Amino acid sequence: MAGTRNKQTMGDFRKYQSEMNKQSEWNTSTILQPPAFPCSGINVQYTPSMTLSKNAVDVETFLYGIGSNNYIFPTTTPSAEYTHLQTVTFSPISNLYIPILPAYLKNQRP
Repeated sequence: MAGTRNKQTMGDFRKYQSEMNKQSEWNTSTILQPPAFPCSGINVQYTPSMTLSKNAVDVETFLYGIGSNNYIFPTTTPSAEYTHLQTVTFSPISNLYIPILPAYLKNQRP
């Protein structure tokens, strides 16, 4: 009983509320730049499906065959509505240099 009474005091309630507010401020994600694909060989780990397509859920539902046996309200084939994402470069890309190799002699191994 005593532990429950201590948790329900006004001071503990205010402390709990301030902790929750700090956590929500810390966990709130703000997007500083619009989504874009990186170039120059950087591996993208996770891209949300709604960023890649406007109707990603409908396309995935169709691919998994969900609702394919529903004969009362048959599903239709959705057309993919892709979104165009920009590309971002983090470092300047130099021109590709391909050296010209000398011609091999006929009687020699490469």
